[in-house]
Amino acid sequence: MNVAAADFDYYERTIRIMYQKYYRKRLTFCGVALVIILAYTVIIGDTILLNSLLMILLAAAMIYLYLQQQKFVSIYQGFLAENQPELRIHQIQEEEYSYNVMDDEHVRINKKNVRNLPSNNKQYTLMVGFSKAFFSREPLQIVYYDMLDLTYEEKFRLKRNGYSSMPRFLRRFTLSNLRASAGNAASFIFGNLFLLFILYRLLRYLWSFLRMFF
Repeated sequence: MNVAAADFDYYERTIRIMYQKYYRKRLTFCGVALVIILAYTVIIGDTILLNSLLMILLAAAMIYLYLQQQKFVSIYQGFLAENQPELRIHQIQEEEYSYNVMDDEHVRINKKNVRNLPSNNKQYTLMVGFSKAFFSREPLQIVYYDMLDLTYEEKFRLKRNGYSSMPRFLRRFTLSNLRASAGNAASFIFGNLFLLFILYRLLRYLWSFLRMFF
């Protein structure tokens, strides 16, 4: 029995829905942002050059996302090919907000909306999820792993077990936690600079509309 072929055939509809939902969410965000910026430009007429550039970038992003959405079949078949003729089993490490594929340091699967699907080979599980970045070249991730071999990142393990030498209300102010927060913040800012800038402009424009009408 070809385990991978059977699994991928059985779960294709489920994973296709997840894939389409992922892109639909981002297309909706870009569409709403485009409408808000267009309305602000037409009604208030401020920063026309910058807004025109932002609208062009958002329109390009929507085209790119739409084209990527149409590539599901080829991407899906690519993951199937990786697991034939034998399953490719990965070692998974769980963190607070992601699952890390240990044999590929570049793959971090967002824990939000991740699905663990039972395989025909009862020893393994098919994890389906998406990378943590808002915009990613290949966000879909499909990996086989053994749940019994799941490991925990050290800090997450200690937090999960409720271990700490400090009172709960002081833990967030520890030096190590502040360093980790700063590192996470820096990674988020540099990795999602365009998204943060768009959000900043949208908040400014929405505030301007509120001041106009109220």
